Amino acid sequence: MTVFSYRAADQRGQTIDGVMEAPDTRAVVEEFLKGDPEFARVLREDASAKLLAAAPAAREPDHEMKTLAAARKRLVLKDWPLFFAMIFSGMAFGRIVSDTSFDVSPKRFIATASVALVFWIWFVINLARKYSLKA
Repeated sequence: MTVFSYRAADQRGQTIDGVMEAPDTRAVVEEFLKGDPEFARVLREDASAKLLAAAPAAREPDHEMKTLAAARKRLVLKDWPLFFAMIFSGMAFGRIVSDTSFDVSPKRFIATASVALVFWIWFVINLARKYSLKA
């Protein structure tokens, strides 16, 4: 059996320390209340326990479906900016490697890198928004 130690205050404000051996916490409470029937009666008659009872939350009938749809939408739309940023970065890298002869204008590389930069900025903004909402 598990040994529980406790510290309580009586009605006069005196501190009471003790140790009880019991299989679980419910048994400890029951054993403690057997020793003080007046306190047990006060606890059972106390109306404040009803105030602390869990109140069921009212939900819409299709709440679960709406939640599932929102989660799917987040999963589908989540990584598109990252995907396009990586694709256009790779294309820009390929463009600069293929144009290393320096006889071609870098305009196409600059355009591709600019598009990649726009997608990277979009991804970082979405990421910042996602983590700022969690805080």
